[in-house]
Amino acid sequence: MKLLFLVYDVDFEEEVQEIFKETGIKEYTLWEKVLGKGTRSDPRLNTPTWPGFNQLMMIVLSDEKWEEVKGKISDLTRRPGIRGFVWDCEEVVE
Repeated sequence: MKLLFLVYDVDFEEEVQEIFKETGIKEYTLWEKVLGKGTRSDPRLNTPTWPGFNQLMMIVLSDEKWEEVKGKISDLTRRPGIRGFVWDCEEVVE
């Protein structure tokens, strides 16, 4: 399994949701109005000086689903304002 953290400018929301729809991803955790500064974009601090904010999604994916989604996510993350981080996920405690 893989654990994907997807941090993106709120302007990417529709494109992210479209990828989820195309690939059948229905389960995720969403953090809204996440503030921060990445290496390839201006700060998003929701202030007059640095307007805007990010979203952060945490998604657990099977290895097979990750292989299906990886190319679509990589296409997005080539652009400033969106970045993905992937870890191995040992187990999900239910």
